[in-house]
Amino acid sequence: MATPRQPLTLTDEDLNLTFHATYTDTVNAFKVSVKEAFVEQTRLKASLTRFIDTEFQPPNDQPEYTDGPPTHASKTIASHWANVYDWRAVEDDINNQLTQFTTIVHTPHTAYKEPIPLHFVHHRSPRPDAIPLLFVHGWPGSFLEVAEIIHLLTHPPDDSVPAFHVVAPSIPGYGFSPSPRAPGFGYRQAGAAFNTLMQHHLGYTRYVAQGGDAGDFIIRYAAVDFPDAVVSLHSNFWVVPPTDEDLKKLKEGNSTSEEVAIIRRLGGFSSKRWAYGQLHQTRPLRLAHAMTDSPVGLAMWIYDVLVSCVEEENVARIWTPDRVITWTMMHWIPGPYAAFSLYKHGAADGAISMSGVENLPYVKQPVAISQFPHDIWYRTPLEWAKRNGNVKWSAVHEKGGHFPALETPEVLAGDVRQFFGNAEESGTGVFK
Repeated sequence: MATPRQPLTLTDEDLNLTFHATYTDTVNAFKVSVKEAFVEQTRLKASLTRFIDTEFQPPNDQPEYTDGPPTHASKTIASHWANVYDWRAVEDDINNQLTQFTTIVHTPHTAYKEPIPLHFVHHRSPRPDAIPLLFVHGWPGSFLEVAEIIHLLTHPPDDSVPAFHVVAPSIPGYGFSPSPRAPGFGYRQAGAAFNTLMQHHLGYTRYVAQGGDAGDFIIRYAAVDFPDAVVSLHSNFWVVPPTDEDLKKLKEGNSTSEEVAIIRRLGGFSSKRWAYGQLHQTRPLRLAHAMTDSPVGLAMWIYDVLVSCVEEENVARIWTPDRVITWTMMHWIPGPYAAFSLYKHGAADGAISMSGVENLPYVKQPVAISQFPHDIWYRTPLEWAKRNGNVKWSAVHEKGGHFPALETPEVLAGDVRQFFGNAEESGTGVFK
């Protein structure tokens, strides 16, 4: 007979955290409360930022962001952080808008045997027929990605469309889920941790899932590993790399215009934009030493991704100095190393490589995909999408980008409702 596991309690002091928190095997209410000394130290570091000499900026005959964020962007963020940004007001906004909890999950059935402290958002819909939905963020996002869409999902306009009980966890090493204390925590392990959260801590024995970026990888693995729990998926990052046969067709001039476009788009990302992912999965600690000490340096590392992932006319509206800093804080507070090294462990899972996103295991459950133009997989042929899963529904939008829950929440919520609202197509009839 197995020895019963003793109840476990971990505090911010046990975990050397920069914020106040307690994690136990039970579910506990949580409010964001970052330690004052850390907030003031961060402000000081931002005020002491050393900037790149503008004489050595890229030549004027190339686009401004060709080599990365320009110096004026870092100066704007540093000045705002040091002189204007009010973290305590941001804390209040987060705590007032999102109902948060902490717990510890265990996954003894996996290779990862360490306890996993988790932070998560959980909003239950007042609708008695609401469907449990696991919402998983990516990098360089955080649980804050759910903020603009969660009310749309829990409180739909009328009873003709489905409502959802939404659970949005922080991936360990992001936000207020402490960094893993042992190696081997990748996308697949995150899927196992979140499945334990849903089934054993919250009582959702069956649920649907939505994700983009790393969140897509995590929910795909969860669907494959826990087919009796995950009913169906909605993804806004269903990347499918070209096969050798696809590349042969391209070389011979036999590809469709859609195939040519997606091969070039994915190839351009791999050759011109994927350097950060290559570094994350090969030498994450080399990068983390600098980024753990420079808040503005970390902000620019993140901002270089953010600015290219939304519609051009939305950049100033969405990526205000306040939001750029707040999104950076979700990595600065825990320290960025764990989020960087998730790529290394994710590569070991087989999800990514030096070339970009790889083929993940086939998902047998019903899948819906939503494509937005400012993303690397936009206009992926439906025939390709079906190679990696049982894709039943697809939407190709003319506006939006990599963070639709933030940029176009009404559109993403509409897609989620439409797919999961079709009980036969999505399999959600099991909840009735």
